[in-house]
Amino acid sequence: MNDGDMTIGTHGMLLLGGEVFYMSHLPMFESPHNFQVILEVSLDDTAGPVVRSHRHVVPEEPYDTFVPDDFPMSELDPRGAGPRRTSITGRISCGHFERKGGQHPPLAERTVANVQSVVYFAQLDVQAEHRDDRELAYLCFGRGGQLYLAHDISAAPDFDQVLTVRAVPGTATNPLGERLPDDEATLEKFFAEHFAVAEPVGIGGRSNRPDQRVVPPETVDASFFATAPPSGFHGFGVQLEAEREVYIETGDLRKPKAHQS
Repeated sequence: MNDGDMTIGTHGMLLLGGEVFYMSHLPMFESPHNFQVILEVSLDDTAGPVVRSHRHVVPEEPYDTFVPDDFPMSELDPRGAGPRRTSITGRISCGHFERKGGQHPPLAERTVANVQSVVYFAQLDVQAEHRDDRELAYLCFGRGGQLYLAHDISAAPDFDQVLTVRAVPGTATNPLGERLPDDEATLEKFFAEHFAVAEPVGIGGRSNRPDQRVVPPETVDASFFATAPPSGFHGFGVQLEAEREVYIETGDLRKPKAHQS
């Protein structure tokens, strides 16, 4: 590890999944935490079953977090020049590691999370100006039949949100609004297998504010403008049904006082 790397820090992560595990970095608009990163990981044989089977002890924190030993976030950058990090060691908390969840004994200590793939990696610009007129946007990812939406974080003040969603059968259309020729079985397989890497999703008619976010159990019109469906169109639309809001955070994504005008 390069001790002079300015991205070294305690990079707490939201832990998602069961059949397939993901970690989503809990970002801030200050160094070294100004990164939105989503990883697909595998857990060791001790931690995996515990995470899949435990009951949450903090009702307002119905999720788990992973607290790794300090490491440089740059080592996860798929475009980085140096060697790629393949594993992260840390503890798993039931709930937020810095809040009520952190007051309870950890679910697992010294757990090794092996990085299977980098689903998404972006460095956040701490100087960027927030625009309310920016369209609400998400990142869609998932495998094994479970789809997630993570809010696409852009500029402070912003919000971090992760949802589980499902594509509504029979609602996929091409950019002209015409129903896609793919049959429902083909599209169902596509949504179950395609999103190993995060794809951008626009939610039309909504601005980039927490009060405009997608909230279960609503169904929204989603635009996958950079994703080709099986029939080969450039982009498509589909209705997504929000099933569960796994995580929502606004306080950590305000602009730091040092950068406020």
